Amino acid sequence: MARTRCRGQLGEVLEMIRRTLRRLAPLGLLAALAACGNSPYQADPFSTLYESLRPGGDGAPGALTQEAIAQTLAGAGDRAVTFLEIDERESQSLLVNIESNPPYRTYATPTRQAVTIRDGMIVATRGLGGDLMSVDEDELLSLVRSRTKGEAVYIQRFLRSDDRTVPLTYRCSVEPDKSIDVSMGLIQTPAREVVAACTSDVGPPFVDYYVVDPSGQIVASRQWLGRITGYVSTHVLRR
Repeated sequence: MARTRCRGQLGEVLEMIRRTLRRLAPLGLLAALAACGNSPYQADPFSTLYESLRPGGDGAPGALTQEAIAQTLAGAGDRAVTFLEIDERESQSLLVNIESNPPYRTYATPTRQAVTIRDGMIVATRGLGGDLMSVDEDELLSLVRSRTKGEAVYIQRFLRSDDRTVPLTYRCSVEPDKSIDVSMGLIQTPAREVVAACTSDVGPPFVDYYVVDPSGQIVASRQWLGRITGYVSTHVLRR
């Protein structure tokens, strides 16, 4: 029942992804080719990509400008850069890689909010509020990277207001979807969409969405980071 409920949310989830991608469209960050395929969810997150952002459209409050993105890419040298949006806050940031400890990379904003990423999957945050302290991601990440259908256990640990860390254990059902071509920033690659529907006895259900390239790297995503932060969207601009 919980899993059915979780999958039933997917239409709403993918519509939020559409809105994020539309906000990026006029910045020249991405162009996604997406013909409707035989999706088990009957949803296309890349359809009508540019519709709401043509001249006169209603852009997101505080949306990053093309100039800001170009300046960040130039100023970061050869370091990796990732776009991050916290959906509920309509907050957009550019994250620059500040530390690497393979397979983990830590990215930070100018205000020192930090996100640690493994192959495109967020495994920890600092400074966002209600931070994700750590995860057990091996099973889920393996299925996502290989674009394979299966079940995975996934554990998230969050910092509470009393400074206690609380673990939430999820069972995730992973399914690959259709293939697409992606162009974002300096990234141009074929990729495949992968969806993970996750449920728990102790935490809220969620649906994560990933765009995975042939090497198994997640180049774009929409990931759940807990009740306080909610969903965040990521797009790799340079790696």
